[in-house]
Amino acid sequence: MSEFVQGALVAGGFALAGAFVTQIFNLLLERRREDASYRINLYDRRLAVHQQAFEWIHKLNVDLNYAKPGQLDAAETEQLTDTTRAARDWWNASALYLDPVSRAKLVEFLNYCFEYGRDDRRKGGTGANIWRLMSDTLKAVEEGIGMKHIEGTTQERPHD
Repeated sequence: MSEFVQGALVAGGFALAGAFVTQIFNLLLERRREDASYRINLYDRRLAVHQQAFEWIHKLNVDLNYAKPGQLDAAETEQLTDTTRAARDWWNASALYLDPVSRAKLVEFLNYCFEYGRDDRRKGGTGANIWRLMSDTLKAVEEGIGMKHIEGTTQERPHD
């Protein structure tokens, strides 16, 4: 075989190997882009759900302030029950986007709100427990969005 043919075969082999390596590199790069896009989209969704959880906590806070524990027929207590049920429906549809700590704290808070409207004495408290739990839940939701690097989101609250 002539040197020319051997050179052509070697050059062709290198060209095929180069094309193969380039193709593998492009596939890996595309995979990394897809993974990055998935993480960004997932983070955006998780952030939105954590924000919604934050809103539900504050809606319940308003209703807790007006509820009359043990007075099931009071309009204010019925409002707390209705808001808690709506929040629980939202939780059922959104909980998988919450981090595990936020998910656990929020469901505990929702259950406590429901019981608080019925009769706070079942939980062995005078109402102080609900405010502590609400504060802990808010803190968990803020930390759960994964943005601890933002100043002020995880600082202690004055009433903690």
